Amino acid sequence: MKFLVILICLIVNYLWLKDFDRFNDGWFFRFRCQVEDWASNRVDNIPLGWLAAFILIYGLPLASLALILFIAKGSVFGLVTMMVHILVMLVAFDRTQPGQLAKDFLEKFTGGDMDACIDFLKQEFHATSPPNADDKDGIGKYFSKQLTYRSFEKMFVVFFWYLCAGALGILFSYISYQLRDSHREQQWQKQVDFISLVIRLLEWAPLRLLALTFSLAGNFVQCFENVRASFWSFSIEVNNADLLYGYAGCAAPGMVIDNADKEGLETEALDRESAEIKAISGLLERSQAIWLSVLALITIFGL
Repeated sequence: MKFLVILICLIVNYLWLKDFDRFNDGWFFRFRCQVEDWASNRVDNIPLGWLAAFILIYGLPLASLALILFIAKGSVFGLVTMMVHILVMLVAFDRTQPGQLAKDFLEKFTGGDMDACIDFLKQEFHATSPPNADDKDGIGKYFSKQLTYRSFEKMFVVFFWYLCAGALGILFSYISYQLRDSHREQQWQKQVDFISLVIRLLEWAPLRLLALTFSLAGNFVQCFENVRASFWSFSIEVNNADLLYGYAGCAAPGMVIDNADKEGLETEALDRESAEIKAISGLLERSQAIWLSVLALITIFGL
């Protein structure tokens, strides 16, 4: 069933109308605010009150989903359960495929409209400190890194935890990322540190599996050597977006192109960064195909 659920979600995701998003994430912010308002009045009276708020934020949605799955179990030959899984995955999934994001950005980038590129980064990636408009290299690399990490957290992490823990695994990872991204201006520092640790744990295994997939989908020798050198490392200070972008840079062909015959530094920067974006987009699509192929084999042979 898991392979069929993922396949259906990918098809829906591919055909998704960008301006017709029925799964608005705003509900989580409202839910979190209500729980934290309740907890803030009791922090002084309850030991680890900030943690009690997190337990409720995780526990209420997970308990509700577990109850729904229990009630739906076996209904209509399992179709109701499948529909619940599909809905949960679509909520967690990215609404736009990596290839479409790259295509939309490149239309602006190759046209030389850097202000439009920066607006795109703010809209799609919620960039708070994007590069300056005159830094074409920086804008291109910023997009490449954000594209790689966004595809990882909204697709490959979802795949991994769905295979490991089903719909509950997806919801747990979704809540974790929403806790990181959807919050008020002021947060308790203990909450920030705690969610950083949770996300680090969530990402450790799928990040390394995706890096190994990059090796298979791109330059095996160079990428595998890089992966092997840092495979067992675990540090809160290491930025996973930078780490994954480094793996992609080792694996993706076309990350560096010869611009010796090009005229003008601006043309060189546009060509170089456009080639890099296309290479990373292709690498992500090939990696997705490899994960689906492995999942199909597991499903067929019942491994």
